[in-house]
Amino acid sequence: MPPLVLPKTSGLPCGAGQKKVLVTARYMSEVVAGFTHDVHAVRVVFAVDAHRTSLLPELERLGAKSVLVLASASQKAVAGALTAAMPGGRAQSLAFRRSRAAAGQISRVCEVAAREETDCLVAVGSGAVIHAARQVALRAELPLIALPTSYAGAEFVPPPRTTGPAAYPAAAASRVVIYDPALTIGLSDHVTARSAMRALAHGVDVLCTPDASPVAAMMAEEGIRQISDSMPDAILHPHGLVGRSRTQYGGYLTAASFAVSAPGPHRALCEAVEEACGLRHADVRPVVLPHLLAATGVKRPLALARVAEALGCNDAVQGIADLAHEVGAPQSLRELGMGLDGLNAALEALRRDETAALDAEVEPDVLAAVVESAFHGRTPLGP
Repeated sequence: MPPLVLPKTSGLPCGAGQKKVLVTARYMSEVVAGFTHDVHAVRVVFAVDAHRTSLLPELERLGAKSVLVLASASQKAVAGALTAAMPGGRAQSLAFRRSRAAAGQISRVCEVAAREETDCLVAVGSGAVIHAARQVALRAELPLIALPTSYAGAEFVPPPRTTGPAAYPAAAASRVVIYDPALTIGLSDHVTARSAMRALAHGVDVLCTPDASPVAAMMAEEGIRQISDSMPDAILHPHGLVGRSRTQYGGYLTAASFAVSAPGPHRALCEAVEEACGLRHADVRPVVLPHLLAATGVKRPLALARVAEALGCNDAVQGIADLAHEVGAPQSLRELGMGLDGLNAALEALRRDETAALDAEVEPDVLAAVVESAFHGRTPLGP
Protein backbone atom coordinates (compact mmCIF):
# COMPACT_ATOMS: atom_id res chain seq x y z
CA MET A 1 0.00 0.00 0.00
CA PRO A 2 1.47 3.41 -0.94
CA PRO A 3 2.12 5.86 1.90
CA LEU A 4 -0.62 8.31 2.76
CA VAL A 5 -0.11 12.09 2.86
CA LEU A 6 -2.01 13.55 5.77
CA PRO A 7 -4.20 16.48 4.74
CA LYS A 8 -4.22 19.72 6.70
CA THR A 9 -7.51 18.70 8.31
CA SER A 10 -5.78 15.77 9.99
CA GLY A 11 -4.50 17.96 12.79
CA LEU A 12 -0.90 17.80 11.52
CA PRO A 13 -0.52 20.94 9.38
CA CYS A 14 1.92 21.09 6.48
CA GLY A 15 2.64 24.78 6.22
CA ALA A 16 5.03 26.57 3.94
CA GLY A 17 8.58 25.35 4.32
CA GLN A 18 7.49 22.26 6.23
CA LYS A 19 7.93 18.69 5.03
CA LYS A 20 4.86 16.61 4.39
CA VAL A 21 4.30 13.84 6.94
CA LEU A 22 4.14 10.42 5.32
CA VAL A 23 2.13 7.94 7.33
CA THR A 24 1.68 4.30 6.40
CA ALA A 25 -1.40 2.26 7.23
CA ARG A 26 0.70 0.29 9.72
CA TYR A 27 1.72 3.48 11.47
CA MET A 28 -1.86 4.67 11.72
CA SER A 29 -3.23 1.43 13.13
CA GLU A 30 -0.64 0.43 15.74
CA VAL A 31 0.53 1.98 18.99
CA VAL A 32 3.39 0.56 21.03
CA ALA A 33 1.87 -1.40 23.90
CA GLY A 34 2.79 -0.40 27.41
CA PHE A 35 5.55 -2.42 29.05
CA THR A 36 8.03 -2.40 31.92
CA HIS A 37 11.68 -3.27 31.36
CA ASP A 38 14.32 -3.48 34.09
CA VAL A 39 17.91 -2.64 33.20
CA HIS A 40 20.81 -3.93 35.26
CA ALA A 41 23.77 -1.57 35.41
CA VAL A 42 26.37 -4.03 34.13
CA ARG A 43 29.29 -3.00 31.97
CA VAL A 44 29.96 -5.53 29.18
CA VAL A 45 33.29 -5.83 27.39
CA PHE A 46 33.38 -8.22 24.44
CA ALA A 47 36.55 -8.97 22.47
CA VAL A 48 38.95 -11.73 21.55
CA ASP A 49 41.79 -11.79 24.12
CA ALA A 50 39.89 -9.32 26.31
CA HIS A 51 40.97 -11.11 29.49
CA ARG A 52 44.50 -9.89 28.78
CA THR A 53 43.78 -6.50 27.25
CA SER A 54 40.73 -5.27 29.17
CA LEU A 55 40.95 -6.54 32.75
CA LEU A 56 43.58 -4.05 33.97
CA PRO A 57 41.79 -1.02 32.46
CA GLU A 58 38.53 -2.17 34.08
CA LEU A 59 40.25 -2.57 37.46
CA GLU A 60 41.71 0.92 37.10
CA ARG A 61 38.28 2.30 36.22
CA LEU A 62 36.92 0.80 39.45
CA GLY A 63 39.89 2.14 41.42
CA ALA A 64 40.81 -1.36 42.62
CA LYS A 65 44.03 -1.66 44.60
CA SER A 66 43.75 -5.11 46.20
CA VAL A 67 42.29 -7.82 43.98
CA LEU A 68 41.23 -11.37 44.71
CA VAL A 69 40.86 -13.74 41.74
CA LEU A 70 38.55 -16.71 42.20
CA ALA A 71 39.04 -19.36 39.52
CA SER A 72 38.02 -22.89 38.67
CA ALA A 73 40.72 -25.55 38.69
CA SER A 74 40.82 -25.59 34.88
CA GLN A 75 41.57 -21.85 34.87
CA LYS A 76 44.44 -21.97 37.36
CA ALA A 77 47.03 -20.97 34.76
CA VAL A 78 44.88 -18.09 33.51
CA ALA A 79 44.33 -16.84 37.06
CA GLY A 80 48.05 -17.04 37.78
CA ALA A 81 48.89 -15.03 34.68
CA LEU A 82 46.30 -12.41 35.51
CA THR A 83 47.54 -11.91 39.07
CA ALA A 84 51.16 -11.78 37.91
CA ALA A 85 50.27 -9.02 35.44
CA MET A 86 48.60 -6.83 38.09
CA PRO A 87 50.94 -4.14 39.37
CA GLY A 88 51.73 -3.50 43.02
CA GLY A 89 51.69 -7.10 44.22
CA ARG A 90 48.23 -6.66 45.76
CA ALA A 91 46.59 -9.53 43.88
CA GLN A 92 46.22 -13.21 44.65
CA SER A 93 44.17 -16.11 43.34
CA LEU A 94 42.14 -18.83 44.99
CA ALA A 95 40.90 -22.07 43.43
CA PHE A 96 37.22 -22.97 43.69
CA ARG A 97 35.96 -26.50 43.14
CA ARG A 98 32.39 -27.55 42.47
CA SER A 99 31.31 -29.59 45.47
CA ARG A 100 28.66 -29.96 48.14
CA ALA A 101 30.95 -27.95 50.41
CA ALA A 102 30.48 -24.77 48.34
CA ALA A 103 29.15 -22.82 51.34
CA GLY A 104 32.35 -23.52 53.25
CA GLN A 105 34.48 -22.42 50.33
CA ILE A 106 32.46 -19.20 50.01
CA SER A 107 33.00 -18.45 53.70
CA ARG A 108 36.73 -19.06 53.32
CA VAL A 109 36.92 -16.65 50.37
CA CYS A 110 35.09 -14.03 52.41
CA GLU A 111 37.62 -14.46 55.22
CA VAL A 112 40.56 -14.05 52.83
CA ALA A 113 38.94 -10.99 51.26
CA ALA A 114 38.49 -9.35 54.67
CA ARG A 115 42.03 -10.22 55.82
CA GLU A 116 43.64 -8.90 52.65
CA GLU A 117 41.40 -5.83 52.55
CA THR A 118 40.28 -6.80 49.07
CA ASP A 119 38.43 -4.05 47.19
CA CYS A 120 37.55 -5.97 44.01
CA LEU A 121 36.76 -9.58 43.18
CA VAL A 122 37.50 -11.23 39.83
CA ALA A 123 35.89 -14.56 38.85
CA VAL A 124 37.24 -16.74 36.03
CA GLY A 125 35.30 -19.90 35.22
CA SER A 126 31.92 -21.38 34.53
CA GLY A 127 28.68 -21.33 36.48
CA ALA A 128 29.78 -22.72 39.86
CA VAL A 129 32.66 -20.28 40.22
CA ILE A 130 30.71 -17.24 39.09
CA HIS A 131 27.72 -18.03 41.31
CA ALA A 132 30.08 -18.42 44.27
CA ALA A 133 31.82 -15.14 43.42
CA ARG A 134 28.46 -13.36 43.26
CA GLN A 135 27.67 -14.58 46.76
CA VAL A 136 31.06 -13.44 48.05
CA ALA A 137 30.66 -10.05 46.38
CA LEU A 138 27.25 -9.66 47.99
CA ARG A 139 28.43 -10.62 51.49
CA ALA A 140 31.62 -8.57 51.37
CA GLU A 141 30.05 -5.67 49.43
CA LEU A 142 32.68 -5.87 46.72
CA PRO A 143 32.46 -5.06 43.01
CA LEU A 144 32.74 -8.16 40.85
CA ILE A 145 34.34 -8.59 37.44
CA ALA A 146 33.24 -11.86 35.81
CA LEU A 147 35.10 -13.64 33.02
CA PRO A 148 32.82 -16.51 31.92
CA THR A 149 34.40 -19.57 30.33
CA SER A 150 31.16 -21.25 29.22
CA TYR A 151 27.87 -20.11 27.72
CA ALA A 152 25.25 -20.75 30.41
CA GLY A 153 25.00 -17.15 31.63
CA ALA A 154 25.78 -17.45 35.36
CA GLU A 155 27.10 -13.87 35.24
CA PHE A 156 23.49 -12.69 34.85
CA VAL A 157 21.22 -15.61 35.75
CA PRO A 158 20.64 -16.52 39.41
CA PRO A 159 21.12 -20.14 40.48
CA PRO A 160 18.06 -22.41 40.66
CA ARG A 161 15.38 -21.88 43.30
CA THR A 162 16.56 -18.33 44.06
CA THR A 163 13.92 -16.25 42.32
CA GLY A 164 12.89 -12.78 43.36
CA PRO A 165 14.88 -9.77 44.58
CA ALA A 166 14.85 -10.93 48.19
CA ALA A 167 16.51 -14.25 47.35
CA TYR A 168 19.10 -12.98 44.88
CA PRO A 169 19.16 -9.16 44.82
CA ALA A 170 20.49 -7.06 41.99
CA ALA A 171 23.38 -6.16 44.28
CA ALA A 172 24.71 -9.67 43.64
CA ALA A 173 25.04 -8.97 39.93
CA SER A 174 28.41 -8.62 38.28
CA ARG A 175 29.62 -5.02 37.98
CA VAL A 176 31.62 -5.84 34.83
CA VAL A 177 31.47 -8.86 32.51
CA ILE A 178 34.38 -9.51 30.17
CA TYR A 179 33.49 -11.90 27.36
CA ASP A 180 36.51 -13.43 25.69
CA PRO A 181 35.80 -16.35 23.32
CA ALA A 182 39.44 -17.38 23.67
CA LEU A 183 38.64 -18.47 27.24
CA THR A 184 36.14 -21.03 25.92
CA ILE A 185 38.75 -22.82 23.81
CA GLY A 186 39.45 -26.12 25.49
CA LEU A 187 35.87 -26.75 26.57
CA SER A 188 34.95 -30.32 25.81
CA ASP A 189 32.24 -30.92 23.22
CA HIS A 190 29.73 -32.08 25.80
CA VAL A 191 30.25 -29.03 28.04
CA THR A 192 29.99 -26.74 25.02
CA ALA A 193 26.76 -28.39 23.93
CA ARG A 194 25.19 -28.49 27.38
CA SER A 195 25.99 -24.92 28.35
CA ALA A 196 24.98 -23.53 24.95
CA MET A 197 21.70 -25.46 25.00
CA ARG A 198 21.01 -24.05 28.44
CA ALA A 199 21.66 -20.56 27.09
CA LEU A 200 19.21 -21.25 24.29
CA ALA A 201 16.65 -22.46 26.85
CA HIS A 202 16.94 -19.10 28.63
CA GLY A 203 15.91 -17.35 25.44
CA VAL A 204 12.98 -19.69 24.84
CA ASP A 205 11.81 -19.15 28.39
CA VAL A 206 11.80 -15.38 27.88
CA LEU A 207 9.77 -15.66 24.67
CA CYS A 208 7.27 -17.91 26.48
CA THR A 209 6.89 -15.53 29.43
CA PRO A 210 3.75 -13.42 28.97
CA ASP A 211 5.11 -10.46 30.96
CA ALA A 212 8.49 -10.28 29.22
CA SER A 213 9.13 -6.83 27.79
CA PRO A 214 9.50 -6.44 24.01
CA VAL A 215 13.11 -5.37 24.59
CA ALA A 216 13.90 -8.60 26.47
CA ALA A 217 12.05 -10.65 23.85
CA MET A 218 14.01 -9.02 21.03
CA MET A 219 17.30 -9.81 22.77
CA ALA A 220 16.19 -13.37 23.48
CA GLU A 221 15.17 -14.01 19.88
CA GLU A 222 18.48 -12.75 18.51
CA GLY A 223 20.35 -14.76 21.13
CA ILE A 224 18.57 -17.95 20.05
CA ARG A 225 19.45 -17.17 16.43
CA GLN A 226 23.14 -16.64 17.22
CA ILE A 227 23.40 -19.80 19.32
CA SER A 228 21.59 -22.07 16.89
CA ASP A 229 23.61 -20.78 13.94
CA SER A 230 27.02 -20.97 15.60
CA MET A 231 26.97 -23.74 18.23
CA PRO A 232 27.54 -26.55 15.68
CA ASP A 233 30.55 -24.64 14.32
CA ALA A 234 31.95 -24.20 17.84
CA ILE A 235 31.88 -27.98 18.28
CA LEU A 236 33.10 -28.78 14.76
CA HIS A 237 36.04 -26.34 15.15
CA PRO A 238 36.97 -26.52 18.85
CA HIS A 239 39.96 -24.18 18.39
CA GLY A 240 38.18 -21.73 16.10
CA LEU A 241 36.87 -18.40 17.32
CA VAL A 242 34.03 -17.68 14.89
CA GLY A 243 31.53 -20.18 16.25
CA ARG A 244 32.64 -19.66 19.84
CA SER A 245 32.41 -15.87 19.72
CA ARG A 246 28.92 -15.92 18.21
CA THR A 247 27.75 -18.58 20.65
CA GLN A 248 29.10 -16.50 23.52
CA TYR A 249 27.37 -13.40 22.16
CA GLY A 250 24.11 -15.31 21.90
CA GLY A 251 24.53 -16.58 25.45
CA TYR A 252 25.02 -13.03 26.67
CA LEU A 253 21.81 -11.89 24.95
CA THR A 254 19.65 -14.70 26.31
CA ALA A 255 21.08 -14.46 29.83
CA ALA A 256 20.72 -10.69 30.02
CA SER A 257 17.11 -10.89 28.83
CA PHE A 258 16.35 -13.78 31.18
CA ALA A 259 17.76 -11.86 34.15
CA VAL A 260 15.24 -9.02 33.77
CA SER A 261 12.20 -11.19 32.99
CA ALA A 262 9.80 -12.81 35.43
CA PRO A 263 10.31 -16.57 35.84
CA GLY A 264 8.49 -18.45 33.09
CA PRO A 265 6.78 -21.85 33.05
CA HIS A 266 9.83 -23.76 31.82
CA ARG A 267 11.95 -22.55 34.68
CA ALA A 268 9.25 -23.49 37.20
CA LEU A 269 9.03 -26.99 35.78
CA CYS A 270 12.78 -27.58 35.57
CA GLU A 271 13.35 -26.45 39.13
CA ALA A 272 10.56 -28.75 40.30
CA VAL A 273 12.14 -31.64 38.37
CA GLU A 274 15.58 -30.91 39.77
CA GLU A 275 14.16 -30.73 43.28
CA ALA A 276 12.40 -34.07 42.79
CA CYS A 277 15.27 -35.86 41.05
CA GLY A 278 18.44 -34.32 42.42
CA LEU A 279 19.77 -33.63 38.94
CA ARG A 280 21.87 -30.65 37.97
CA HIS A 281 19.70 -27.75 36.86
CA ALA A 282 22.03 -26.94 33.96
CA ASP A 283 21.44 -30.38 32.47
CA VAL A 284 17.70 -30.67 33.11
CA ARG A 285 16.64 -27.51 31.30
CA PRO A 286 17.59 -28.35 27.71
CA VAL A 287 16.41 -31.97 28.03
CA VAL A 288 12.94 -31.06 29.26
CA LEU A 289 12.53 -28.02 26.99
CA PRO A 290 11.15 -29.59 23.76
CA HIS A 291 8.76 -31.85 25.72
CA LEU A 292 7.36 -28.94 27.69
CA LEU A 293 6.95 -26.83 24.56
CA ALA A 294 5.16 -29.68 22.81
CA ALA A 295 2.72 -29.99 25.71
CA THR A 296 2.08 -26.28 26.22
CA GLY A 297 2.72 -24.76 22.80
CA VAL A 298 -0.98 -24.55 21.96
CA LYS A 299 -1.25 -21.87 24.67
CA ARG A 300 1.47 -19.69 23.15
CA PRO A 301 1.58 -20.18 19.35
CA LEU A 302 3.09 -16.75 18.68
CA ALA A 303 5.96 -17.45 21.05
CA LEU A 304 6.66 -20.77 19.33
CA ALA A 305 6.55 -19.03 15.96
CA ARG A 306 9.23 -16.60 17.11
CA VAL A 307 11.37 -19.46 18.43
CA ALA A 308 11.00 -21.33 15.13
CA GLU A 309 11.95 -18.24 13.15
CA ALA A 310 15.05 -17.71 15.28
CA LEU A 311 16.00 -21.36 14.79
CA GLY A 312 15.44 -21.05 11.03
CA CYS A 313 12.87 -23.83 10.87
CA ASN A 314 9.12 -24.34 10.69
CA ASP A 315 8.63 -26.22 13.96
CA ALA A 316 10.19 -24.92 17.18
CA VAL A 317 9.87 -28.21 19.05
CA GLN A 318 11.44 -30.28 16.30
CA GLY A 319 14.05 -27.61 15.67
CA ILE A 320 15.27 -27.71 19.27
CA ALA A 321 15.30 -31.52 19.31
CA ASP A 322 17.22 -31.63 16.02
CA LEU A 323 19.77 -29.09 17.27
CA ALA A 324 20.35 -31.07 20.47
CA HIS A 325 20.88 -34.22 18.40
CA GLU A 326 23.26 -32.42 16.01
CA VAL A 327 25.56 -31.15 18.76
CA GLY A 328 25.42 -34.30 20.86
CA ALA A 329 23.61 -32.77 23.84
CA PRO A 330 21.77 -35.15 26.19
CA GLN A 331 18.24 -35.88 25.00
CA SER A 332 16.86 -37.85 27.93
CA LEU A 333 16.89 -37.65 31.71
CA ARG A 334 18.12 -41.24 31.70
CA GLU A 335 21.32 -40.03 29.99
CA LEU A 336 21.81 -37.68 32.92
CA GLY A 337 21.86 -40.60 35.36
CA MET A 338 18.24 -40.81 36.45
CA GLY A 339 17.05 -44.35 37.10
CA LEU A 340 13.54 -45.81 37.19
CA ASP A 341 13.36 -45.35 40.96
CA GLY A 342 14.26 -41.71 40.52
CA LEU A 343 11.66 -41.31 37.80
CA ASN A 344 8.90 -42.84 39.91
CA ALA A 345 9.82 -40.67 42.88
CA ALA A 346 9.86 -37.59 40.66
CA LEU A 347 6.49 -38.38 39.11
CA GLU A 348 4.94 -38.90 42.54
CA ALA A 349 6.42 -35.64 43.83
CA LEU A 350 5.29 -33.68 40.79
CA ARG A 351 1.74 -35.03 40.95
CA ARG A 352 1.58 -33.80 44.56
CA ASP A 353 3.17 -30.44 43.79
CA GLU A 354 0.23 -28.23 42.88
CA THR A 355 2.44 -25.14 42.95
CA ALA A 356 4.75 -26.51 40.25
CA ALA A 357 1.80 -27.47 38.05
CA LEU A 358 0.26 -24.03 38.50
CA ASP A 359 3.52 -22.22 37.76
CA ALA A 360 4.09 -24.38 34.69
CA GLU A 361 0.51 -23.70 33.52
CA VAL A 362 -0.31 -27.39 33.07
CA GLU A 363 -2.27 -30.03 34.94
CA PRO A 364 -0.26 -32.27 37.29
CA ASP A 365 -0.83 -35.32 35.05
CA VAL A 366 0.42 -33.41 32.01
CA LEU A 367 3.44 -32.27 33.98
CA ALA A 368 4.19 -35.87 34.93
CA ALA A 369 3.76 -37.00 31.30
CA VAL A 370 6.25 -34.34 30.17
CA VAL A 371 8.85 -35.63 32.63
CA GLU A 372 8.22 -39.27 31.71
CA SER A 373 8.63 -38.45 28.03
CA ALA A 374 11.84 -36.56 28.77
CA PHE A 375 13.13 -39.48 30.83
CA HIS A 376 12.81 -41.91 27.92
CA GLY A 377 13.93 -39.37 25.28
CA ARG A 378 10.80 -39.94 23.23
CA THR A 379 9.80 -37.77 20.32
CA PRO A 380 8.12 -34.71 21.88
CA LEU A 381 4.38 -34.86 21.28
CA GLY A 382 1.72 -32.21 21.79
CA PRO A 383 -1.39 -32.55 23.96
